Amino acid sequence: MIRGLAIAEIVAAVLVVALAILCWNAGVTETVFVAAGDSGPEYVSTRYAGPWIALGAVSVVLAGLLLIDGVRRLLRPPLHTR
Repeated sequence: MIRGLAIAEIVAAVLVVALAILCWNAGVTETVFVAAGDSGPEYVSTRYAGPWIALGAVSVVLAGLLLIDGVRRLLRPPLHTR
C-alpha cells in the first residue's frame, strides 16, 4: 500500500513538472519586428505573463515536495507491529 502510494507520488511529480513546462511556455511570448531599413537590425521583444510564470513556479515547488515525499516513502524501513 505504502509503496504504491510512493510510486503514485513520483508519477504525479513528473506530471506536475510537465504542467510547469506548459505554463512557462504559455507565459513567454516573443515578437520579432523586421528591420526598418537596409542597415538596421531586427528587434525581438519578449513578454512575460506573470500569472503563467507564477503557476509554473508553484508547480515546480509542488513537484519537488511530491518527489521528496515519494522517495521518503520508498526508502523508509517497514513499520513493525505486534
